Amino acid sequence: MQLDAQDAATARFLDGFPDPTWTVDPTGRISAWNRAAESVLGHSAATVLGCFPHEVLGEVPAVSGAVDLRDARGRRVAGSAVVWSDGGLRHTSVRICQGDVGVVSRRLLQELLEHVGDAIVTVDAAGTVQLLNRGAERLYGVRAGDLVGRHVRGLWLDEGADEYLEAVRRALVAGRSWSGVEVELVTRAGRSLVVESAATALYDGHGGYAGAVLVSRDVTPVRELEQSLRAATRALRDRATQMAKATHRDALTGVAARSLLQERLSAALGAAVETEAPVCVLTADLDGFRAVNDSYGLAAGDALLIAFAAHLRAALPPSATAGRLGADEFAAVLPGTEEGTAQRIADAVRAWTPPSPLPARGRRSDDRVVGVTVGVVRATSLECRSPFDTGVRSVLQRAEEAVAAQKTGR
Repeated sequence: MQLDAQDAATARFLDGFPDPTWTVDPTGRISAWNRAAESVLGHSAATVLGCFPHEVLGEVPAVSGAVDLRDARGRRVAGSAVVWSDGGLRHTSVRICQGDVGVVSRRLLQELLEHVGDAIVTVDAAGTVQLLNRGAERLYGVRAGDLVGRHVRGLWLDEGADEYLEAVRRALVAGRSWSGVEVELVTRAGRSLVVESAATALYDGHGGYAGAVLVSRDVTPVRELEQSLRAATRALRDRATQMAKATHRDALTGVAARSLLQERLSAALGAAVETEAPVCVLTADLDGFRAVNDSYGLAAGDALLIAFAAHLRAALPPSATAGRLGADEFAAVLPGTEEGTAQRIADAVRAWTPPSPLPARGRRSDDRVVGVTVGVVRATSLECRSPFDTGVRSVLQRAEEAVAAQKTGR
């Protein structure tokens, strides 16, 4: 049937409608038939133009309301019609309630969704797949032809899919939104996925729940990268902690390194400002240590240092901190310790002797007997109130000078 200019304009106008829509001229015959009507009802425009609507669709009401039509295959198509007149023409647009889900024709919706990168699946109220775009085919590793008309759970292997689908349905039926929800799924091919899902409800002409459009985006690579970054961060943090511990502990003897000893002394000086408790520092220097290294080798010297460090720690109270200042120089911070108690501790430290006689071979006649010189000082109130660099260094310097004075006196 040849269309005149007015009919052609009407046809173009109707193609903008997502629902099946047609126009009847004053004689009661169909003069325009849109693409959604072709897709959903199965009749091409060429076959229906000039026909009466009841010849093609069955009983068609002349006013708005519920309709019960028949498509080209004789299948029932129920919906809700909106009828309006304009310039002698009567237009009818039908929102489908059964058959194709929602208000958009299958062909138009499919054409639109094929260009979307996300996985999009349209299901009816029972969960039967109505549409499945190429993004969904790629993501889930399936063919649309194998899934359309079957339950959507066929996309996945794991049992959690049913729970996920039921959660989506409950949320949409209750009128709640479903967006940005991450779900872990396993595809039919055994591939584990983490998808960010969203869903939009579809309603029939009476406002009842008719299904949903499920949109999924693969965020598996992002989550795997995040896990790798977290693991790398943990490894770096652990390494940093180990390095911090290594820098705070003497690797040979296990006592505090100079930096940690200074931190503990600084903390003790700061606390003494508030409590007015005494702070003493004990320093110890091994006598004849260099001769041991020269005569018996470094291994013997290391054994000597380890033995003395163990003795020093054993002589100190639990609140004290033992540390190594240099090669054979040790110190201990004694917070809350009076000078008399500190001197008794010094006597116990001074009583140390090597754990076993040193070998005679290699010993020189001028080698000194291995022993230890100990000095004790008490921090002054000025040192307690001084900044870190001033107070800590002043106390340690006086303690080292005390040891040097004893050695000179001998």
